[in-house]
Amino acid sequence: MKTFATDKIRNIALVAPHGVGKTSLADAMLHVTGKVGRRGSVDDKSSVFDYSDEELDKKQTMTASMAWTEVGGVKINIIDTPGVADFRCDMYGALEVVEGVLFGVKADGGLEVSSDALWRMLRARRIPMFLVVTRMNKEHADFQKAMKEFAEHLDGTVVAAQLPIGEGEAFRGVIDLVANKAYTFADGKAQAIPIPAELADEAAIAREELMNAAAETDEALIEKFLEEGALSDEDLTRGLAAGIASGQVYPVFVTAADSEVGVVSLLEAVAQLMPSPASRTELAGLRPGTAEERRVAIGSGKPTLAYAFKYQREAQGGDQTWLRVWSGTLSTGDNLTNSAGDGERIGQLSFAQGKGREKVDSVPAGDIVLAAKLKNSRIGTTLCASGVDIQLPAPALPAPTSAEAITSATAGDEDKMGVGLNKLMEEDPSFVVRHEGELSQTLMVGQGEMHLAVILDRLRKQFGVEVLRKRPKVAFKETIKGTVEVQGRYKKQTGGRGQFGDVHLRLEPLPRGENFEFVDGIVGGVVPGKFIPAVEKGVRETMKRGVMAGYEMVDMRVTLFFGSYHNVDSSENSFKAAARIALQKGVPDAKPALLEPVMQVTIRVPESYLGDIMGDISSRRGQPQGMEAEGPIQVIKALVPQDEMYQYSTSLRAMTQGTGEFAMTFSHYAEVPGDVARQLIDAYQKSRTEDAD
Repeated sequence: MKTFATDKIRNIALVAPHGVGKTSLADAMLHVTGKVGRRGSVDDKSSVFDYSDEELDKKQTMTASMAWTEVGGVKINIIDTPGVADFRCDMYGALEVVEGVLFGVKADGGLEVSSDALWRMLRARRIPMFLVVTRMNKEHADFQKAMKEFAEHLDGTVVAAQLPIGEGEAFRGVIDLVANKAYTFADGKAQAIPIPAELADEAAIAREELMNAAAETDEALIEKFLEEGALSDEDLTRGLAAGIASGQVYPVFVTAADSEVGVVSLLEAVAQLMPSPASRTELAGLRPGTAEERRVAIGSGKPTLAYAFKYQREAQGGDQTWLRVWSGTLSTGDNLTNSAGDGERIGQLSFAQGKGREKVDSVPAGDIVLAAKLKNSRIGTTLCASGVDIQLPAPALPAPTSAEAITSATAGDEDKMGVGLNKLMEEDPSFVVRHEGELSQTLMVGQGEMHLAVILDRLRKQFGVEVLRKRPKVAFKETIKGTVEVQGRYKKQTGGRGQFGDVHLRLEPLPRGENFEFVDGIVGGVVPGKFIPAVEKGVRETMKRGVMAGYEMVDMRVTLFFGSYHNVDSSENSFKAAARIALQKGVPDAKPALLEPVMQVTIRVPESYLGDIMGDISSRRGQPQGMEAEGPIQVIKALVPQDEMYQYSTSLRAMTQGTGEFAMTFSHYAEVPGDVARQLIDAYQKSRTEDAD
């Protein structure tokens, strides 16, 4: 198996919203370079990159896949990432290990809401990027419109590196502004032609803009450009490469995957302009198990250092962990230590070609490889040779937004369900499962309803567990708004020693968020000190269960200020019971109220859907907090009760034809409106009556 020096490797991720054509472009890359004999297709289920049953069925990428090809002696590792927001976990992992991104935008659709959100995230990382205008051969393709949108809505220096020759069905070639040459394509192969006369002036202007962008990366180049009015091809390439590497310049390329026009030129630009792994000489992280920052030097001659960024189970070949080799050489049989301090023996190594595997004995720094059957190294794990002591950051994943309450459909399958979900979380940490004892429910929380449905389908197919889904219970709270004084008296005589406890409590509201305060106001020993902790315990237990609607009580001060006892019949249990009776009597007279969790919701939609979204927010008892325009995108902030956000991602997708995105975080607790509170209280009281019957 051929190996490549570190400076002859390029690691790139294809990133774009769903429908832009990332996978089709990736398949075309393999075909035009001769890596495959026939170009794969998503439509006929022959794609090298989309190969799981779920992906073939839905014709969309759900997990990252990888293949590699060679251009001019340079190995290019291509990671195709999911475009649907529900499945972007693998994208975040890939961004931790690549030197560059090909950011796709449709020529016949332009920037989308998802494009804008992805761009901002990538820009914040300062990751080197090419903008790739895809589908140039489609009806309504418009390169100039796309460039105008880039200029208006994307920050950073966005500049054309290529111009299209023709658009739509007439798209047949590209003008390479770096080389100042034109090419047409047949079967993916480029043929040099003179720059068309009708495009000569446009090309000259665009090349001058490209030179200007390259010159601004270096003072010496600026001076040269100002003095001579032009840059040599060598200076232009050097300046562009520097600007791309620093995240300062974003060149634009044009392609059509199904006709393969421009694909080979794009790959040549990746090899020529994208940074190589050799450009990184050190990594930042933490000393394992501490918050102490640490940096280590990396390179081909340094100790071995690898990073696990994806984990997957395979029906054949066992578990596979995707590793980026940052330093040294990784070989089958190596004994390394992971960031948790566990030893790890490296199993069989292989390069991925989609679902295909090419076995290899060793891998140099800079390359990406799959390691079989690692026992202790999941996503975010750092593997080090002896003497290297660093933990690299785990991928930063977005907060989950959609939840379902789940139970096993078959009695006795609870443990089996738990084992299966834990194994699936090892592959996909962007969803979590948590048990909420207070509400007696198990919640599965993920990136959207589609995401959760796919996870549960995998649970059924891989582990044989059927799961029932239902609307999650919401953690409402009970509180009071008024002050009352109430007596609780517990007296029971059943023969022999009786039970007696008598307490007088003052119930008062506390400011929101202060939870609970118990005050011992007894004077003169009317309630002996040994029974006072029992009174507090009775109060706390009753508040935990709730009084009006079965939810925990909060934001209340309870003062024990009087009472009485019996020398023989009083006990801790009798005073606990007396405290419970007092609360149950007093709360209904203390202006009780229900509180509900309110979420801070940020929604990003095209302006044309603004009215529908605002109306929907109102129907969910939401309160708009502000709105601002970011080009054609409207960003709406609102406070919405959590109970009204159930399956919101599906609703938003339907309202905006799949173009809307949202995020939400907990904001605060607020009082539930009277009609909603009455429904909750009535439902609770009815359930208690039915239980009693």
